[in-house]
Order: sequence, then C-alpha cells, then structure tokens
Amino acid sequence: MDSIRSIAPAERHTLVPLFTDHRHLRPDVDAVLQGYCGTAIANAGSAFQVAQLSLSGLTFFGGDPTHPVARHCVEQLAGEQIILVASEAWRALVYHVHGPRIVPQPRIAFSAKGLELAHLHRLMGSIPAGYQITRVDLELAQRLGREVSAGLLLPEVWGAPADFVAYGIGFCALAGKRIVCGAVSAARCDTAIEIQINTLPSCRRLGLATVVGATLVAHCLEHGLEPDWDTDTDNLPSQRLAQRLGYVPESHYEWLVLPEEPRVRSKVEATRGSAAHQSPHAQGLQQGPHLPCAGPDCLVADVDGNLYVTSGRSLYRITLG
Repeated sequence: MDSIRSIAPAERHTLVPLFTDHRHLRPDVDAVLQGYCGTAIANAGSAFQVAQLSLSGLTFFGGDPTHPVARHCVEQLAGEQIILVASEAWRALVYHVHGPRIVPQPRIAFSAKGLELAHLHRLMGSIPAGYQITRVDLELAQRLGREVSAGLLLPEVWGAPADFVAYGIGFCALAGKRIVCGAVSAARCDTAIEIQINTLPSCRRLGLATVVGATLVAHCLEHGLEPDWDTDTDNLPSQRLAQRLGYVPESHYEWLVLPEEPRVRSKVEATRGSAAHQSPHAQGLQQGPHLPCAGPDCLVADVDGNLYVTSGRSLYRITLG
C-alpha cells in the first residue's frame, strides 16, 4: 500500500482540486486548505490523488476513493468523527468499512444570496431593554466559552482567544457585564465564515440571537465575506432564526457520524447512582485496569480476586470488607 504523509499548511493549496465537489461546510474545508487550522494528510509522492482534512471532529475525504490510501484513511478513523463526503463512491466506502456503526444525521444548508443589509439593520435596532451588543475583544473572548458555551470558540480552530480576535469575527449581548449570547465565526477562510450562535437558556426568547446574529451577518456582507449557515434538520429554532435573518433553505445532505467505540476511561469519574455507590461493601474506589466494559452496572471478576464495576464507560475497582 502507498504511504501517507502529513501536508504542511503552506502546501495544502495543492490539495484544492481534490475538494472542489465539497459544497457543504465550505468555510471549514477552505480554512484547512488555506492553512489556518486543522490537519491534512494525503498519499505520499508529488501527485496527490487522495486526501483527508480534519478539523474539530469533522473529517472531509477528497480525491479518488478507489486509491489504496483512501480505504486506509477510512479504516484508521478513531474517536467520534463526523464524516463528510462529496460522492456516492466515498459514501459507499465509508459504509463498507464501518457498516452499521455509521449514524446518518440529516442536515440542511441555507443560501445567503437573499440576504439584505437594510433588513439586517432593522433587526439590529431591536435590542431588548437592559442589553447591549458589542464586538468580541480579547477580554470577552477569554470569557465567552466559559460564560455562554464552549462550542463558540473551539480550541481546534482557534488555538487561543488572541487568535480568534486577530482573525475571527464575533459579537455578543451583554446584560450589565455578563455575556448572555454570542454569535461568532466558528471557522473562517479568506472569503467566508461558518456561523455559530449560542444563548444562555435563561435569556432565550428575548430576540437576542436575532440581534446578535443580524450584527454578525451584516458585518460579513459589509466586508465581502459570505456568512455560511448550516444546521440539523430537527433544529427548528436555528432554521427559524436563519429565515428571520433572510436565509433561504438551499439543500439537504447528511453527516455520517461514526460514534466513539466503547472504552474504559483512564480517569476515574465516580457517578451518582452507580453500583459502586450502592454497594454496602464498597470501602473505596480506585482506578481499575483497562478491561473490556461489559455494560452498565455489570460486575467483572479480575484474576487478583477483586471485583470491578462498570458505570457507563467508567470502570472502578471495589475493595470488599
């Protein structure tokens, strides 16, 4: 089998022809190809025929799915992965290798062609009383993930808050000094961003996502960037927000989700209600060896005479009195 090598950011532009058919999450694809974030691997040699892009749990395959390296790339996927393919041949290969483990997740992509600045500016003026909208600076970026959602600034995309401030775009709603809603570029390439918006549960249904989202989208249009919107088909609030801003549903497609295989965690995490807590004989919990997890709350005997209990994906050793 041909060997595989990592592709440095400076030479990833040579992989662009392999990914021309990828239409969905295009800002993420281009962010990796343009060397801003993520990783890329391809077949060794000067003529690239197959490649894999990875970014924060997303995996994009491009090139020739019949190439020997293609199957190897699909086989070596580890951990939970969201796989995106642009052809039926790649889709067939993924299913051939991973079969019933694949969970299809329907998605809907929206078109930004109908967005109007005048409409967005009207929405921007509807700020609820007691709130203010501001651009995310370094101090706010350092707090955003902690106060609203860790999904707003992914470390795999933005190595540090300073990186986001330097190249990303974000706006947030403040209640006093507290951040309650954020709209950011989840990923950015030279010509577009992928939008991510999160609001604290206690501050939803106030129109904050609409105002902050309109501010971000308007900023993109005013600076020549396409604001890409993509969501689950069952995420109706996101779909309604997109259409409120002026997006139009464009296409349906699927993520191919490859769940993480059950494994024993290396760190002990005692969970309330586990069999280890319920046992009257349990005197202490220690980290157990890496044994196969037989199922929730199932006791496993080890050769040293101790008993082991599994809770979810965690394994504990119980010392009997």
